Amino acid sequence: MIDDYIRDAMTQNQIPGLSIAVVQEGEPVLVQGYGLANIEHSVLATEHTVYEIASVGKTFTATAVMMLVEQGIISLEDTMPAAVNYADYLDYLPLTWQNVTIGHILSHQSGIPSYTDAPNYWEITHLNLSKSEILALVTHLPLKFQPGEFTAYDNTGYYLLGLILEKVTGQSYGDLLRDRIFAPLGMNATVMNDPSDIVPHRAAGYRLSNSKLVNKPYYSPSVTYSAGGQLSSVEDMVKWEQALCGGTLLKQSTLNKMWTPHFPNQGGDWEKLRYVAGLGWWVLNYGDRRVVGHNGSILGFASNITRFIDDKITVILLCNLDKISRPDAIAKKIAEYYCPNLTEVVLQPPL
Repeated sequence: MIDDYIRDAMTQNQIPGLSIAVVQEGEPVLVQGYGLANIEHSVLATEHTVYEIASVGKTFTATAVMMLVEQGIISLEDTMPAAVNYADYLDYLPLTWQNVTIGHILSHQSGIPSYTDAPNYWEITHLNLSKSEILALVTHLPLKFQPGEFTAYDNTGYYLLGLILEKVTGQSYGDLLRDRIFAPLGMNATVMNDPSDIVPHRAAGYRLSNSKLVNKPYYSPSVTYSAGGQLSSVEDMVKWEQALCGGTLLKQSTLNKMWTPHFPNQGGDWEKLRYVAGLGWWVLNYGDRRVVGHNGSILGFASNITRFIDDKITVILLCNLDKISRPDAIAKKIAEYYCPNLTEVVLQPPL
């Protein structure tokens, strides 16, 4: 039945290839690929297939930050000037950014405009730009709101977190993730994306043009960085999920804080909200159930991880087609096969 549902969903969305993992009570119960990782060479998608995971990678960035918080190296209350030397990346630190804290950034409450919303963003995504050139897309713009006042999805903040991590550790962002997360967990297929690298089992990315599948255009990794520039497989993501289940990298109290809704200053009626930012995760309103997740979308690829914490089931979905409207909806439907009482929960709009 699950196979039939997944193949129907792939047909409806014209998805070439998709890899799924379901982890129940910390143990994988389904780890499998469907369709094609590469259409031109008829390469099957498997649990080993490596995809660009886009913003799902923000959960790695947030974890690295919280590891440093646990060690007392940085604090969620640290402001931008205290956290990083902007002289390395910017001609000046915008005055309006100086009261933004690491906690504001993690919970998407900084007010800093997202560089991916810049009017000329799609004109530069094929260029290999410096970090200062990426940040220059927004440094001249006013804040969207005062820090902590509202919540608005923001890639710039997570780009800045990469700079903070590099500054305080003396390591490159990629090396830091490798040494502190990927290598200890045995996530050997999970790396920073470099299109020039030879990556075993790398999937080709596709998009729809006038309802026809075409190869995705080049998309520079310089515009993703710590906001979602990783490659991974569902086999590796199972190890990530098991680390979250077991509190391997972070204390359970820290994880609980990351998975708790962080309401902006004016608060909000949780009963009326669809979802609220945690720290590196989105907390979905499923009534009295604890559910967290994150979608990822980039040219050629889409991804999702949804953790039904109280039901002890997690679904991870990676595919090689962009613009999938609801990868989280597919994940929830798959979860229902293992946890039928989830069918009574009204699915919230996308993250």
